[in-house]
Amino acid sequence: MTPASAALWMLAVGWLFGTWGAALLQPRKRSRRNGMAPSSPAVPVSVIVPVSSPAPALPQCAASLVALDHPALEIILCCADTDPAAAAAIEAAVQRHPALQSRVVAPAALNNPKSALLAAAVPLAAHDLLLLSDDNVVSSPQRIAQHLASRAAGHGLVSACALGEAAESFWGKVDAAFMNGQFARLQCAGDAVGLSFSTGKSMLVSRQDLLASGGFAPSGDTMCEDAVVQHQLVQTGQRVALTAEPVRQPIGRRSFGEVWHRHLRWATCRRQFAPLLFGLELVTSAPVAVLAGGAVAAALGLGFLGGAAGTATLFLGAEWIFLRLAGWPAGQAFPLAWAGRELLVPALWLVALLPRRRTYWRNRPLPLRR
Repeated sequence: MTPASAALWMLAVGWLFGTWGAALLQPRKRSRRNGMAPSSPAVPVSVIVPVSSPAPALPQCAASLVALDHPALEIILCCADTDPAAAAAIEAAVQRHPALQSRVVAPAALNNPKSALLAAAVPLAAHDLLLLSDDNVVSSPQRIAQHLASRAAGHGLVSACALGEAAESFWGKVDAAFMNGQFARLQCAGDAVGLSFSTGKSMLVSRQDLLASGGFAPSGDTMCEDAVVQHQLVQTGQRVALTAEPVRQPIGRRSFGEVWHRHLRWATCRRQFAPLLFGLELVTSAPVAVLAGGAVAAALGLGFLGGAAGTATLFLGAEWIFLRLAGWPAGQAFPLAWAGRELLVPALWLVALLPRRRTYWRNRPLPLRR
């Protein structure tokens, strides 16, 4: 088993440092490419934010939306006519920020509540160019400018990776460790090498292109609406890119159940729409690398525990250094959050292989057909 263990260890370490380096290069590479494109005019943009209760981060989200630096902007907060709590949250946001617009809509008959809201709200926008944004996203004033720069460089779908911040519980910190040290790193690394994949936290797209590719109806039976929309647009010849700057999501308090169901849902989406990446997740994970490193060390007479501990320290330290260099949130509890995340990874991966007829979104069970 020594050659196999050594191969697994080298694969995991190579994957860690390879994605580490590519993710750090992504902002510079994307900024350089966008800078070579002709400057984009101040085209009008409609920002559409589907709001579902509970929406604890909506006040921060709304404040960052009205601070967006763009001369021609429409900002619509929409909710379902069956969600009075979301309607009340929107009304409070509009009272604080009169530039916001409120829309209460009858959702489309889709199982995915976000797709159902967007399908109903998109036709209400005044402009063709849409920025679809989640109700828990906080962004910088330059967010639209960065999205438009990528669009001017020839990308029909522009997205941004999302970083978790302001976690107020241990499981919230684990959630942030998933978002920052794993997903955002891989997403930026993929964008750096031309394998961009979008996230529904932030998507800039032409309404005409979106509807011509099928709209949101095809994503109605899955919780992977961002992956479905990207697939549809790519099929019509559109290119995908990430912005150089991430958006932020205040996490607040999370329970174990919330973190488990959230990341099981995301793991299932990766299994369906990024099977190669999903397959690599397990074999390049820290738990597999730790076991492989221990086995190699034992075969060399150095002791299993020493090899395992050294590998764990290597992976933890490398990720902490990466987050510091990238300027992304880590926090003093990062070592414990990292350990909690890595202990969940194999279990989430295995459970994501099983067929399921429902998922959980904001603590609500939702039916799935695929």
